[in-house]
Amino acid sequence: MALPEIIARIQERKRELDISVSDLARRSGVSRATVIRILGGEDHEFSFANLQAILLALGISLDLTEIPAAQFRDQIATAKAKRLIALTQGNVALESQAVSRASAQSHLEEAKNRIASSSRKLWAS
Repeated sequence: MALPEIIARIQERKRELDISVSDLARRSGVSRATVIRILGGEDHEFSFANLQAILLALGISLDLTEIPAAQFRDQIATAKAKRLIALTQGNVALESQAVSRASAQSHLEEAKNRIASSSRKLWAS
């Protein structure tokens, strides 16, 4: 869930519970000014602790689901491999040369596997 969606959900829940900003600040232990800035979308550098305190005060849990590590590395490596292939094609004008779909997929998989399995953790940079 993106930050604007989280803020919108907080605002909606605040309305559902009919709780004032002052009451929310008091219940959460977050200053009234900070609550106003967060709810107004003005403060994009607030602490996670403040966000969690506000969520708890409204009875909202923040579900942090994670993608399995291997799948996450694979997604990042695939995106990097696609960028690498596009850069390579652009540099040597291969885009004008016909390359079969199977060959292109094979090159992508090979580049992805090299990036994902690199001891230098290329996928992470």
